[in-house]
Amino acid sequence: MLIDIEQLRFLFQELKRILEKENDKETLYIISQSKLALLLIDECLKSSYDDIDLKQLLSKLKEIYTKINQPRVGLSDYFIWRDNYEERIKVNSELDTIKQSLILIIRK
Repeated sequence: MLIDIEQLRFLFQELKRILEKENDKETLYIISQSKLALLLIDECLKSSYDDIDLKQLLSKLKEIYTKINQPRVGLSDYFIWRDNYEERIKVNSELDTIKQSLILIIRK
């Protein structure tokens, strides 16, 4: 379970980095929720924790993911536009990899 938490930390961090780089007002909520997820993870990992704490944290992270993955307004439908096709494919591929990885961990 700790490995999942550490992977989620990395994924939320990368998601935040990508979205902040885009400077898109549509993603402000997703960015704020990613920051919250990172804060919760860091607080838990800095203190002494047990399996119950990790399960509660994982539950909260699942809630955050559900909130940011709403159809039409969330991460599920977010797409990064670039005029250059190759650049657009590359940046969205990175974003899609993060989305897929989040889904795999959250659905465990």
